[in-house]
Amino acid sequence: MALKARNVLADRRTALDLLQEETRPEVFRLYWVAGVALARAVGHVLQKVDSEHDATIERAVASAYAAWKADKQANSIFWDFIEQERNQILKEYEVGFLAGPIDVVAGAELHTLGEHLFCPIADGVFAGEDCRDILEQAITWWESQLNSIEATGRATGNLA
Repeated sequence: MALKARNVLADRRTALDLLQEETRPEVFRLYWVAGVALARAVGHVLQKVDSEHDATIERAVASAYAAWKADKQANSIFWDFIEQERNQILKEYEVGFLAGPIDVVAGAELHTLGEHLFCPIADGVFAGEDCRDILEQAITWWESQLNSIEATGRATGNLA
């Protein structure tokens, strides 16, 4: 049995790929919303779907969540981005990145980057980092978490 959360993560990667190339502000925002919602949906599918089919996976997911909660700093990508940005978008429809031309200093010179070449997170732990880079970090974090949960399932013979 493969984790259905892997399908969500794959769609999450596709959303990031589309976001990387997009220059139209309204489409960029749409891909951002989809990417953030999918980043959080990985966990929901893991808990609500994958855990329902197998007691070993259910225990592994519960253990993983308890570990994330016990060490929020080490899992800040989940708490300070995946969870927080999802809540901000889906509950308030506020996006957490700055868009539009951005002034940057390179050496002693001021340069203006065009729209969506650099879209920094506006505030919080990841402030100043490009939103696409943070979405990539979320994918990497989920990949690691799913690998660990799947290893538990394989050790008990419940996952292929």
